[in-house]
Amino acid sequence: MQKECASRQPVVGARALTQGVKIGDVGISKRNSTGAKGFTLAEVLLTLAIIGVIAAITIPAVITKVTKDQYVVGLKKAYNTLRAVEREAIQKYGPMENWDWSGNATAQFEKYFLPHLDVLKNCGATTEEGCFAKGLTYLNGSTWGNLNASDYKIVTSDGMSWAYYKSGSTTPLTWRGTFYIDVNGLKGPNRYGRDMFIFDVFPSNLGIKPFGSYGADGVTPISTSDVDADCSTSARGYYCAAKVLSEGAMNY
Repeated sequence: MQKECASRQPVVGARALTQGVKIGDVGISKRNSTGAKGFTLAEVLLTLAIIGVIAAITIPAVITKVTKDQYVVGLKKAYNTLRAVEREAIQKYGPMENWDWSGNATAQFEKYFLPHLDVLKNCGATTEEGCFAKGLTYLNGSTWGNLNASDYKIVTSDGMSWAYYKSGSTTPLTWRGTFYIDVNGLKGPNRYGRDMFIFDVFPSNLGIKPFGSYGADGVTPISTSDVDADCSTSARGYYCAAKVLSEGAMNY
């Protein structure tokens, strides 16, 4: 049987030669084993070019969405931390309206807020760098500037930058302080409404609220239309803490 098979091999080769096909080419076809045509080099290159165009369009959008979601998570965490700090301080010192609001930012922050925060770095109310970024910008990209040297500045263990500014009036006791929080610390973009947000302290009745919730009187809510107008890519972005926490997303 083996001899018979061997004797037939030259015949196959001879037939191939008489048909103008080289022996080395026997079995090679433009079709694969399933009978389907293969792709030419031009077709492969065209496909890769199309994939590249689609990736160039979609990947930046996906990255932007992921980054925004990270900012939202950071904002929610910061607000939960603030509310926890508020509860713990009230348990220790009583209602906020009974706190001593006559001191400066350092006195207020170090007494009522600092003991309840997990601090990684404390810059205090100084010009020391390393706790809060410089060159802050509005949501529209224009320059805002730097925090005041008198603002109390820290970095918490989760990498967030915090600053506290004394503000408001004691007669009547309404708006008393402002928290500035950069949810990713010194990393960019250091922009209001993206990674940086504001919270107000209303000791008379409201406690700590996202900026954009109430006016400075601590009584009058800020309208949704005003919040939307300020929290847009053509505006400042001050009210974005209220908008994002209300909607649960960064829809701008």
